[in-house]
Amino acid sequence: MKKTDAIIRRMRPEEYGLLREFLYQAIYLPEGVEPPPWSVVDLPELQVYVAGFGTRPGDHCLVAEAEGKVAGAAWCRIMEDYGHIDSNTPSLAISLLPECRGLGIGTRLLNGLLLLLQESGYLRASLSVQKDNPALRLYERAGFQIVAEKGTEYLMLRDMTQAVQQENVDMENVMEKQREDKIRQWFSMWLDKDDTGIGGLFAPDAVYIESWGPEYHGSGKIKVWFNEWNTRGTVQRWNIRQYFHKEDQTVVEWSFRCAMEDGVIQSFDGLSLIRWNEAGQICFLQEFGCNENRYDPYAQGKTPVFREEQTLWF
Repeated sequence: MKKTDAIIRRMRPEEYGLLREFLYQAIYLPEGVEPPPWSVVDLPELQVYVAGFGTRPGDHCLVAEAEGKVAGAAWCRIMEDYGHIDSNTPSLAISLLPECRGLGIGTRLLNGLLLLLQESGYLRASLSVQKDNPALRLYERAGFQIVAEKGTEYLMLRDMTQAVQQENVDMENVMEKQREDKIRQWFSMWLDKDDTGIGGLFAPDAVYIESWGPEYHGSGKIKVWFNEWNTRGTVQRWNIRQYFHKEDQTVVEWSFRCAMEDGVIQSFDGLSLIRWNEAGQICFLQEFGCNENRYDPYAQGKTPVFREEQTLWF
């Protein structure tokens, strides 16, 4: 059997009876120790793992199916077992048929069950493992940590709170990168004089406000402005300096320079305040500008001296 042969899926109700066999296979036997009789799984301290499985809210089980048969199982329930932590933390068990071990199937089963628990709202999971059981390394790789020693066993806990937080951070990072890509696309349209998707970038009811007053309503009007403006001028520079993200808003700092057909050159620094809709489109954008040709009017004393020049872009 190859590592890729096994299919990980939920255990079907008609297969719950198989848990008795996998409970037996989960019993760790140090080298040289004779296997116990199969009746050992009928002891009350082991029956808590399988009796009435599927009847409690916290009962979850994944199996590995290979070559038409169930080759392994990872299951959990809230129970008073060796790995019990509290009444809100499911305890886990996992085992494979002997011929299916060492193929990475156990890792896939365990990771899948932890993900299933996380999706079901559980943020912790526990288990008990013999100190010299090689499976200890599997649990450590999956993020379980030793929280107590009970004779020859370790009580281990997997806290998924950090994983959830990290996933949220990762999702935020992905969303922010997507927004930044769209802003770069918008700036590149002007630099290239090429509409590569205004209709998709802006919401149909988007509002766009330029720093010097003009206001455009709707992606269609923004498209008209873009095409018309590019017959009168050329954007020579529109460099992004930095982004700021918060919830559904992005602020981008930039510097801009353009040359108009009548020979007028305009250059200024600016900010764009952008608001996004749930579809990831720009629904509002307002620009704020600052003349690039700055000076100190009080350089010669307390009486201000202002330049006699027109702020072309304002």
